[in-house]
Amino acid sequence: MIFKELNDSQRRVFIDSTQLYEVYMDTYHKSRAYRGGMHWKKAKGHEYLFKTVDRYGNGKSLGPRSAETEKIYRHFHRAKGEMKDRLKDLNVRMKEQARFCKAVMIQRVPKAVSSILRVLDEQKVLGQNVIVVGTNIMYAYEAAAGAFFDRSILATQDMDLMWDTRPKLALVMEKGMEPRGLISLLKRADRSFERMGRAKYRAVNKDGYMVDLIKAMPKDIRKYDKKRMGDSNDLEAAEIRNLQWLVSSPKFSQVVIGGDGFPAMMTGPDPRAFALHKVWLSRQKDREPVKKKRDLDQGLAVARLLMEFMPQFTFIDSELCMFPAHVRDEARELMD
Repeated sequence: MIFKELNDSQRRVFIDSTQLYEVYMDTYHKSRAYRGGMHWKKAKGHEYLFKTVDRYGNGKSLGPRSAETEKIYRHFHRAKGEMKDRLKDLNVRMKEQARFCKAVMIQRVPKAVSSILRVLDEQKVLGQNVIVVGTNIMYAYEAAAGAFFDRSILATQDMDLMWDTRPKLALVMEKGMEPRGLISLLKRADRSFERMGRAKYRAVNKDGYMVDLIKAMPKDIRKYDKKRMGDSNDLEAAEIRNLQWLVSSPKFSQVVIGGDGFPAMMTGPDPRAFALHKVWLSRQKDREPVKKKRDLDQGLAVARLLMEFMPQFTFIDSELCMFPAHVRDEARELMD
């Protein structure tokens, strides 16, 4: 495995894009406090300040008209306008920066993936309830290392999202709308996404790009565990054995650059956990032979990337205790 390191121009553009995206997302999340509207409403001869939270007019009264509520009214509309202008300016800068990313050729992540990641990040689901596993998370590892993998080892036509059911799920939905869960978020990224018929864990778009929702198989099969984030039309997570190792590993977050030049945050398992899990998969007798070879190549490629460019990630037992000792030992043997 030979890595291609970023040159000085690529590093500069990548750093600028990362910082710009972080500012944009911070501003976006702050602007959510000013969703809806605020107006005066007459009732029984008096005026009340009313705050709406959705397009259906749902909301609540903030009290009768007074010096205090007039102050709240002025502050809300001034701050809402400022946030709107700031987001507009940042969007213009993001478009300009996207052209620079394309010019220096650092747009690595499939556009479908980066679009989905931005929606998940906006809704504060990424890293909290959902992380990226499988081949796509390798884009985050290479971005952090500042060195590209060979594209052949990254080629894939699907995206694996792992649902961590431990934290409480809080999807931001407009009041009065049915909580459709993950499928509704995928549609925000690409309207053509639809759930596949028999494969209830999978959604596919018009271009044939697939998104799979998976989760760790519960230790006690008698215990009921939710399989959908939303209603009965949502994706139904496929339960996979030993995914608990990835769920329990530290999370790894890194800004990546999409195929359209726009950045996105990607969150997945610790790269060491990814490498160990891939090596373990490659040694399973029931694993398809063609996948076993790819699993081993990917696991060893990530291990070598860490050793060459990210030495702070050491393969010591105390930091990988979520894996059984025999799994750590077998993987270390192959890596050596």
